[in-house]
Amino acid sequence: MIALWALFWSVCLMRRGPDDVPYSLPLLALAIALSVGLGVVTQFLSGSESLPGMAAVLISPVVDALALWALLAFKRQEPLFVPSLTAVFGADLLLGLFALPLVLASHFVGESPLLPVVVFGQMLLVGWNLGVRGFIYHRSAHIGIVQANVLALTLFVLNIFFVVKLFPELLGPAGPH
Repeated sequence: MIALWALFWSVCLMRRGPDDVPYSLPLLALAIALSVGLGVVTQFLSGSESLPGMAAVLISPVVDALALWALLAFKRQEPLFVPSLTAVFGADLLLGLFALPLVLASHFVGESPLLPVVVFGQMLLVGWNLGVRGFIYHRSAHIGIVQANVLALTLFVLNIFFVVKLFPELLGPAGPH
């Protein structure tokens, strides 16, 4: 188990890619379950245990998996689908664990001067996650690193778009215009 954590950490540091991740459906299922489970826990800790918040945690993995499958099918790299998706969810899991203290800290700092520091930390983790995803797409689909990072950012925005379209109440009440 320690070897798997070390492997996912190496992926997060962009030292190893999806070609180093074993092709294992049980490992993929475990990575998805743990990553989604951590997302659900994070939603509860952040006070967003509503149905739309939970649905957002479930929509994102589906969109990510479909987009990665389409990309790898287009590039004729289908054998790398399972290792690539495992790398994505393994990295999400580790970076999500780093985000937990920031989620908890956001409750305790309230509107204090420390709030921008917590938000900045969360933004750094989102950027790191996007960079890792771009690296995984780069290595699995054999595309340029800039192209892969643009794809990662596009999928991030696409996930937000789908969630907001399905659950507009997540944006909060619309004020007077």
